Amino acid sequence: MEKSESVRRVRLRAHPRRSAALKVFAVLAVAVFLYVHDPSRFPGWLHCPFHALTGLFCPGCGTLRALHALMHGQVVRAFGLNALTMTLLPFVAYPFLSNVVLALRGRGLRRVLLPDACVWLLVAAILVFWVLRNLPVHPFTVLAP
Repeated sequence: MEKSESVRRVRLRAHPRRSAALKVFAVLAVAVFLYVHDPSRFPGWLHCPFHALTGLFCPGCGTLRALHALMHGQVVRAFGLNALTMTLLPFVAYPFLSNVVLALRGRGLRRVLLPDACVWLLVAAILVFWVLRNLPVHPFTVLAP
């Protein structure tokens, strides 16, 4: 059983370009779907379970609508729907870009490892954003989607 597991791992590592190409294809397929279908026109479609249960916005609420708006060139609207997502988008896009480069050139971009303090700072920022966007006081109401 261990041998078959190690063989499976070797097979996965043997084709990093194919794996990267599949990841790129999957992300692009979702992006095309999101470009064509406006999430705000389908209120029951992929509704946030946290918002459905509590009536409060989670840090991700508005992300699909924000990405749809961004793909249609509506940058200000995208930030209005989810400022956190739009702020973190370049950092999330870097691994995707690395997979694109890996699929094309056979070697990805340099891995960037963040110190633990940065990770904890990010977690704290997400939690603060989560609380602030649910406060019913101006200017924090601007953070709600």
